[in-house]
Formats: sequence, structure tokens, C-alpha cells
Amino acid sequence: MAELSKKGYQAEDVHGALMQADDFGQGDFNSPDAGYNQGFASRNGSMGAQGYSSGMQGMPMQQQQEMPRMSKQAGSSSDESNIYERIEEIVEGMIDEKWDELISEVKKIIQWKDGVEEKQAKLANDVEKLKEDFKVLHEGVLGKLEDYDTRMRDVGTELKAVGKVFKDVIPEFVENVKELKGIKESWKK
Repeated sequence: MAELSKKGYQAEDVHGALMQADDFGQGDFNSPDAGYNQGFASRNGSMGAQGYSSGMQGMPMQQQQEMPRMSKQAGSSSDESNIYERIEEIVEGMIDEKWDELISEVKKIIQWKDGVEEKQAKLANDVEKLKEDFKVLHEGVLGKLEDYDTRMRDVGTELKAVGKVFKDVIPEFVENVKELKGIKESWKK
């Protein structure tokens, strides 16, 4: 009622139309609007006298006293169709508002998803780059190890050659030292 009053409808007309819709929705099922009215009445929890009295608790006392007087005034069929049209407009407005809220939330989710996908692609790219760098590093280390192995083999070969040389040279060297010792002693005498 407050919403319809804000839109320019008289409180008496709104209340009368709602009361009439309640009475109409619970009665004649053969009329063209019976299904709509029945659905309206059942959705609003049977807006009869009991529904209105519980709904009146939040209203000022003056409006509560005017309610019985307003319910006696019946709206014409054009007022009734205007009420249905107005209720339909309000419901459509509420649905549009909720739809817009849903769309904005979905857009936020899509933006979040796009951000996550972008980060995931960047991470995948970084991992691929790290793999490539590791491969280059691995090949470099293996190359150095192979080079080191080759040099060590060469050193081993050279040490064997030196060993053979010493094997042949040492006995002769020892003999020459003995000979020099003998020459030295002969010079001393």
C-alpha cells in the first residue's frame, strides 16, 4: 500500500481494490481473472480481515480506523484492472531490480574468473620458462662434467707415462748418484 500510495494512488482505492481482489480471488473461479486473483490471494496469505488486521499493526491508529471505512467502498472494474496493472508493474520493477543485482554479481564473478585465468596463464608461462632454463643449466653442467672427465683421463694417462719414465729413470739415477758419491770420495782423498 505504501508503494502504491507513493505512486499517486489514494489509500482508500488501494485498500478497496485489495479487499475486492481478496474477495474475488477466493470466490468465483469461472471468471477470466479468477486464477490470477486466487494466486494473488494465496501468495499474500489470504488478505481477508484477519490478514489485514495483522498487517495493520505497523500502521498509525488513524489509518487503522480508516481501513474498515475504505473496505466498504468498492472500486470499479477499471480501478481493479489499474490495480492489477500497477501490481504487475511493481512486481516487474522488483524483478528487474533483482535481475540487475544478479547481473552485477555475475559480472564480478566473471571478472574474478578472468583474473584467475590470467594469473594461471602467467604461472604456466613462468613454469615453462623455468623448465627451459633448467634444461639449459642441466646441459651446461653435463658438458662441464664431461669436459672434467676427459681432462681427468688425460691426467691419468700422463701420470702413467710419468710413472713409466720414473720406472726407467730412477734406477739409472740411483746408479749415477752412487757414481757421483764415489767421485766425490776420490776427490777428497
